[in-house]
Amino acid sequence: MSSRSLPPEILNLIVEKHADDRKTLFACSLVSKHWLPSSRYYLFGDLTLHLGGAYEAAFLSLLAHELCTFSTSVRKLWILPQQEADLSTGMNDNIARLGKLTSVRTLRIHRQRIIPSQTLSAMATAFKNITSLVMMLRFTTFSDALRFMCAFRDLEEVHFEPVRTSPGDYPPADVVMPPNLRSVYIDTIRGHERWFADHRTPTLTALSVVNVRPLDDINRLDAILEGFGHHLRHLTLQFGNQKGEFDVQMNLAYNTQLRSVKIDLSKLTRRHLLPAIASIRSLYLEAIVWRTRRSFAFPAHSWSKLDELLANRSALPALNKFAILAPKPSAASVNPRLLMPSCDALGILCGDQDIVPEDD
Repeated sequence: MSSRSLPPEILNLIVEKHADDRKTLFACSLVSKHWLPSSRYYLFGDLTLHLGGAYEAAFLSLLAHELCTFSTSVRKLWILPQQEADLSTGMNDNIARLGKLTSVRTLRIHRQRIIPSQTLSAMATAFKNITSLVMMLRFTTFSDALRFMCAFRDLEEVHFEPVRTSPGDYPPADVVMPPNLRSVYIDTIRGHERWFADHRTPTLTALSVVNVRPLDDINRLDAILEGFGHHLRHLTLQFGNQKGEFDVQMNLAYNTQLRSVKIDLSKLTRRHLLPAIASIRSLYLEAIVWRTRRSFAFPAHSWSKLDELLANRSALPALNKFAILAPKPSAASVNPRLLMPSCDALGILCGDQDIVPEDD
């Protein structure tokens, strides 16, 4: 029986049965579009490709086939080169062949070893139309990481994570930010991240900085926020943990046009949490996240002090969410709504449960 004469119910059963078997679906898509109607093309919307892996040649062969029907359905592509893969000229040719995936708008790349500049150039050419880039890559210097990012001229969002990359010299003037970039996610402050503020475009109004070390990174973070000034609209910060005595002492006075601020203190201990919150002054802070790594078995006066800080509407007038993430035993034994009555009255404790447990 030809695929055209098969009832839709049977075709649906076939596709559902092999939904997790991309190799079979690829083969079906080459037989006839009736095997894979357009309503099922979403199955190919997000693909992962292991360069140097066993299925790479088969995938490229299917992609080059004249009957291929899924190539324009791929919207997100995750490239994971095998760590031992030889990224040679032949690999660059394979990457160029991936340019047939013309509808890809989100590209994610992850590799712990340095990728040759020719291979990076091949990627930038093949996927020149992407608008979202997640780059978790190792480079020789920070400037090399920026050059790769800026090669995508239509970029609107970037997850910038140069892994084990030397800061090197400040990036040269010929590195030009994509003109439509509007959101930057910076994984760590280790190099010349101030460059994003110094060279921001009018569209860049959203900034996320994570793994901020309270002792080592505050001055650099302050310089970044000062550089963005009143242009910044949306800010998300996540602080890491460090040994020693510190408070966060953030200065958001430069960012007078902020519309939303979210601060994740989930990696701080109870000893550091209270000074951190006490140092925050923001008319726009909407959400604070705190995760305890042990239990909530600490004195009532600590809860009382936390309740007092969060209920201070002159310091935190826009706060509407205080998310407490806790191990499940604590969730069963502690009710912060009873220990923080002012916050409960203001409705800024988070979640349907008293404590939001961590995922397993």
